[in-house]
Amino acid sequence: MSASATLASFEPAAPRQTALQEVAPRQDAAAVQLQPAYASDGLNEAMLSEATVLALRDRFDAAAPFPHLVIDGLFDPQMLERVAADYDRVRSEDWIKYETANEVKFGTRPNVRLGPGSQGYFDTIHRAKFTQFLSSVTGIQALVTDPMLRGGGLHEIPVGGKFKVHVDFTRHVDTKLDNRLVFITYLNKGWQADWGGALELWTRDACVREVVPVFGRSILFMHSANSLHGHPVPVNTPDGRTRRSVAAYFYTNGRPDPTPPERITTQFLDAAVAPVSLRDTAAKAVRYALPPMLLDGLRLARRAMRPGSKTAKPSKT
Repeated sequence: MSASATLASFEPAAPRQTALQEVAPRQDAAAVQLQPAYASDGLNEAMLSEATVLALRDRFDAAAPFPHLVIDGLFDPQMLERVAADYDRVRSEDWIKYETANEVKFGTRPNVRLGPGSQGYFDTIHRAKFTQFLSSVTGIQALVTDPMLRGGGLHEIPVGGKFKVHVDFTRHVDTKLDNRLVFITYLNKGWQADWGGALELWTRDACVREVVPVFGRSILFMHSANSLHGHPVPVNTPDGRTRRSVAAYFYTNGRPDPTPPERITTQFLDAAVAPVSLRDTAAKAVRYALPPMLLDGLRLARRAMRPGSKTAKPSKT
């Protein structure tokens, strides 16, 4: 099967040395459009042809400012509808709220019990069929998944929420495996560019590409010290809707390039941002390191010690 038979819109990748010139700053360049050919697991079978994989590999390698790939239609929309329906079913205590000068967002805790739609999505992308696809597109072999979903899972950004430009953690806090790939799928129907919340890909000096987080769009990018990304423009939807996405990381045991120092937290680019307090930094490290059951116990004990305290579930908002 030829690439033209499986891709509705696929422009040849620009040469690596000219990619920066051909992608205008702060512009949402065209995503790869896959013809619908969905299997029972929700994956688009069009991605599996050899010609398609080779074309995607060329596009991934040539992308600026670092290797990445934006794809529309990788998953069956009905599957993603089921994922989106799970958000309102997540227990309030299973969300972590991040509220600092650098980030305002919610994310599910590691090891939470997800709804059937969300669990089905992560089961699909953790299967060998999908990890082999990722290896073929990126050239990174022996990828390891993270069923705990540390740093991944369900993400939600409220009105006014943001995530400053940053690079992610370098190693998994439990397994010590190297963080190699980031994979995100968006769940926002009818999202408009002027509502904020676009994912921005940066060099050290400027934004090179914006990705509007529309429903059914996925982005895959290589994680390294140069993989600067974020959505620093606050969400500003006219009807109060939130920005929703699901995220996963893929790991290897070691890496061929120089291994960065072990870091389990986010590193932000903008030095002008007010520094996060020592208390916030320590609290974030504790959330990464301790099992959810122990965290819940500590939280309940602290609440019980307060005068006039109640044991009601904390509000997500």
